[in-house]
Amino acid sequence: MGPGGKKYFKVLRNDLTSIGLLGAKRMQYCFGVWNYPGEVISNHPRKGGGLWVAHTKSQAKAMSKYAFKKYGIKTRIFSCQIGEVIYQTSCRLKTDRLFFEAVDEVL
Repeated sequence: MGPGGKKYFKVLRNDLTSIGLLGAKRMQYCFGVWNYPGEVISNHPRKGGGLWVAHTKSQAKAMSKYAFKKYGIKTRIFSCQIGEVIYQTSCRLKTDRLFFEAVDEVL
């Protein structure tokens, strides 16, 4: 769970790498450990490290649908726990770390 016990949702490629849109470097995620960004964290929305998650399952499903329709990227969605909120918009937020297990997959 995130701050306040809220669930958040991470959209990943089938191989558990990040989608990598907007020129972002793709990152490999792992089950059962805290995943941290591979670069220095920035509170800027488009620069520096941080891991993006959706606020709701429906927003994550919309991201998944967009990735497939526009780029042909097949994805999986996981509910996850997050660390500190670095930046947020109405549909997603940037955090310093996240944790999920295989059983957290949203089917």
